[in-house]
Amino acid sequence: MKSLNITTLGPITYLSRKTYPVKVLQFGSGNFLRAFADWMIQKANDQLGLNIGVAVVQSVSRDDTLQRQHGKYTVLIRGLVENKTISNAEPVDVIQRIVSARNYNTLLKEAENPDLEIILSNTTETGIVFNANDSSVNQPAETFPGRLTQVLFHRSKNYPNEKLGIIPCELIENNGGVLKSCIRQYASHWQLGEEFDDYINQQLYFCNTLVDRISPGYPEKPEQVWEELGYRDEAMVVCEPYHLWAIEAHPWVQEKFPLNKAGLQVIYTDNIVPYRLLKVRILNGMHTVMAPIGFLAGLSTVRETMTTSIIASFIHQTLDFEVLPFINLDSATVQAYKDDVLNRFLNPAIKHQLLDITLYSFSKFRVRLLPSLQLYYQKNERAPQHLAFAIAALLFLYRGYKAGKKIALKDEPAVLDCLQNHWANASFAATGFTELTKKCLAEKILWGCDLNTFYQLQEYVSRYLYAIDQHGIILALQEFNEEFR
Repeated sequence: MKSLNITTLGPITYLSRKTYPVKVLQFGSGNFLRAFADWMIQKANDQLGLNIGVAVVQSVSRDDTLQRQHGKYTVLIRGLVENKTISNAEPVDVIQRIVSARNYNTLLKEAENPDLEIILSNTTETGIVFNANDSSVNQPAETFPGRLTQVLFHRSKNYPNEKLGIIPCELIENNGGVLKSCIRQYASHWQLGEEFDDYINQQLYFCNTLVDRISPGYPEKPEQVWEELGYRDEAMVVCEPYHLWAIEAHPWVQEKFPLNKAGLQVIYTDNIVPYRLLKVRILNGMHTVMAPIGFLAGLSTVRETMTTSIIASFIHQTLDFEVLPFINLDSATVQAYKDDVLNRFLNPAIKHQLLDITLYSFSKFRVRLLPSLQLYYQKNERAPQHLAFAIAALLFLYRGYKAGKKIALKDEPAVLDCLQNHWANASFAATGFTELTKKCLAEKILWGCDLNTFYQLQEYVSRYLYAIDQHGIILALQEFNEEFR
């Protein structure tokens, strides 16, 4: 194909753009929500004529790309469907405006929108937290729940009898309930009164959810994609074909947000627990296991990791011995989901970066892997060895250096400070790793509990941590396999 001069391509803003009333206020503008929720809203608008627009609250990033593109972008769906390769490009224009979370007055204006019906969010597992330093409802809050409380309080003054559905997508258990509890904590902290408490309980429907779609983000070689699209798009997002959104919702929410009627894998249910168990412990859990191991082995993506036989074998064994036996669901369902996930990991079109997966690793560990560790221990009265190796790899990653170069870790400052302090004061003899492991496992800021209480876990982790330091991750895995046999 003859190469085009990309400077002659117009931006995506040259394409026609529909205008929709803003019925959804979305906290978060990241890859996942845009490839998942906003893409679904677009599909439902196109197929059902729902006429739903979205206002996005950009809470962290100062990137103005989406603003410059007037909220328009392209979802690139790549992978296998029924053994057939697909590569679809689907423009999305449902985002009508972008609001900075730092602009307090503009954010409150969204509460005055008479068309508003649904609030969405995805702020990672660390996002739904209360911060006592947010001292006043009249001052910009630092946290997402604080900002949402301010919006809802302002809303209650303008539309006290209008209902809202609140649908968090954060990957924590009982996410709707946790968010509601956090908002009530802010209401008490700011002394917002009984009237607002009644509004929370009577007019707001908080939904528990489970979301599932791998969306690694911006494509490699974007100029080549622009050439294929015929326009420039600096906010493109790549994702796999698979998608699932399970929602526990009041009938009012189902009526106002009927994405399940658009041929999408959106399931309204009275129990999301089975969906959550499968996704969090298998897909997300194995992401958290493999990312430190693969990265320390010099690999970059999930697919590279899963095509490295010694690591792939380790992942299979972790699932079969230490995760799947403790998911109390029909075995055929569990096995089918496992097989599906392992195939998704091998999708050649998805370049899911391991370093991205390590973002806030310890909060993810508590949600994704700690329950499997606890259940294994309850049954066997000893620690699981594969998960112990995964802990060792995670701790070694958070040493912060690989081959003398600093690793760009992203986590809570207190977590990074805690681990860097322990590593800085560690002795690198075998006995030194025993002491280091004991100190790290005791840190409740990392695990939410003292992991030294699990019989043999300290022994396993210190042994594997020392092996990784002395021989590298691959040789340490080889030694592990020989020992495990």
